[in-house]
Amino acid sequence: MPSIEKRGDTYRIMVSLGYNMEGKQIRKTTTFKPPKNVSEKKAEKLATSFAYDFEKKCMGMTNFDENMRFSELVEWYFEQIAPHKLKERTLLTNIYLMKSYVLPYIGHLKLKDITTARIDEMLNHLYKRGKNSRFYVMKDPTLLSDGTRRPASRKTGIELNTIKRAARGEHVSKVTAEKIAGAFGKKLNEMFVEKERPEEERGIGSTSIARIRTATSAIFNTALKKDIIWKNPVVHATSPRGRKKDKDFLDADQCKQLLEHLKEVQNPNARVGLTILIYTGMRSGELCGLHWQDVNLKKGTIYVRYTLYRADGKYKLSTPKTKSSERVIAIPSELTAILKEHKEWQEKRSEKLGSKWKDRGAVVTGMEGEYLSAGYLNTTLKKLLKKYDLPDLHVHDLRHANASLLINAGVPVKFISEHLGHSNTKTTEDIYAHVYNSTAEKVASAISDALDGVI
Repeated sequence: MPSIEKRGDTYRIMVSLGYNMEGKQIRKTTTFKPPKNVSEKKAEKLATSFAYDFEKKCMGMTNFDENMRFSELVEWYFEQIAPHKLKERTLLTNIYLMKSYVLPYIGHLKLKDITTARIDEMLNHLYKRGKNSRFYVMKDPTLLSDGTRRPASRKTGIELNTIKRAARGEHVSKVTAEKIAGAFGKKLNEMFVEKERPEEERGIGSTSIARIRTATSAIFNTALKKDIIWKNPVVHATSPRGRKKDKDFLDADQCKQLLEHLKEVQNPNARVGLTILIYTGMRSGELCGLHWQDVNLKKGTIYVRYTLYRADGKYKLSTPKTKSSERVIAIPSELTAILKEHKEWQEKRSEKLGSKWKDRGAVVTGMEGEYLSAGYLNTTLKKLLKKYDLPDLHVHDLRHANASLLINAGVPVKFISEHLGHSNTKTTEDIYAHVYNSTAEKVASAISDALDGVI
């Protein structure tokens, strides 16, 4: 609905068109001057009619056809369509993918000139050389001492884990480097040195290529439905594929080792958080968004209904990945005992800090009650795995380890799929195909041993 404001003998009309790719609200304004010698009531009526016509013009697509550039289509899509279809986190991810990878390659092209061959060319280019060839490293990482990291994170909106990476002398993007330098009132080249990424490290992985393809196809599909174009050039594009690697999971013995080694982790939130992931197979975002109100310690259940993500420098809660991801997970008695003990520790910690405690009601938190990032859990896990010469895995791989344990224990795929929050059993079977194959071989071998010598 347009906004109408009378200013003297004119009317200021404003129409809201959603948000642009930087997250800023888009507004279109105009001025209407009614004819002379009309009553105030008639002038208001004319202004209202003009305002609605102006809104229709702003919202319409009268100039949209196959001669428009892809960048214009993308801008329209993220302003008018995506906010009503996508969750905020997905929306922000897709905006990032477009700005970072797709628009630099085909943004300048007219829609009629974007063929399937062009999409093939773009995907192959991204697969081989998609990453920025340059990155930035701090000249003096000691500037980010322990006492400056949290303030820098709050001021820049950058995750604390990323700040710590920079403090360790690891590379960061130009945008991140500029924000950190700005927090210290310095220019980029005063705090960071630019380096070139080795040729062999410039390619984008198959998973990221698939996400880019999906996001791009969604935009073309919308244009197709609106009769702006007559076919989607992404549909028959060929995605480059690297050699498919079997996922490296922790086996049962390695999981037991990890659980034992977790006892030495000083931060109770990281210790308990990683333990929960091993026992439940939850996604890390689901764990970080888990609240005590959704944990039933008497029944031994966890209700997964939120996932935590970061946007605009703030932590936000959203519903889980899919409808089936909202689920109840039964937990064993040993995990229930760990959670009871952790809750008691958290309550004592809250009393000790008093007003400094930021009560979010979350199960795993920062040391002052704030939400905990999955990045911190990942860093803690990797340090532990390296120390004890266990496979170098990502925190998400604990979910895969949990699934692998259930498969090898003979749990039916239907129950595993529900436990993990997959939308269907096919997803579970596809992801863990090689685990099922390995289990099938064991079954065949067991039958052979049982009937040995009969035939």
